[in-house]
Amino acid sequence: MNSRQTSQSLRILLIDDDPAEFTLLKRKLAKAPGANIELKFVDAIGEAVDCVKAGGIDMVFLDNRLLPNNDFRETAPQLRTAGYVGPIGIISSDLSGSYFQLFQEFGADFRIGKEEIDGTAISFIVSEYTRDQLSENCAEDFL
Repeated sequence: MNSRQTSQSLRILLIDDDPAEFTLLKRKLAKAPGANIELKFVDAIGEAVDCVKAGGIDMVFLDNRLLPNNDFRETAPQLRTAGYVGPIGIISSDLSGSYFQLFQEFGADFRIGKEEIDGTAISFIVSEYTRDQLSENCAEDFL
């Protein structure tokens, strides 16, 4: 992880219509080694759009199905249209649908099964999607 993540918290927005998922994810995030994570929860895409417009969100975990929408193919584009440019991860208890192969076409960056989420997976996701994209040498050239 970069120095930003170790010195301040990473703000993750969980969008899920089941409040129990918030409790479960919060416990799992607490076990993520080296991560200082602040988890915010909303249960509807409208609230999520307001959150990302307000700023301060570093990453989004988006439940595949949120009523009244069908799935992430309708909700992820709404976050992008609202101006959110950070990573969006689709979470679902069932990733078997063939449409999950198209997640990037709808503005998502990754997908993960809810049962796969644990401290190790969270640490990997955080380091993969929030690390500096430039090497240390290259980044210094632009300071």
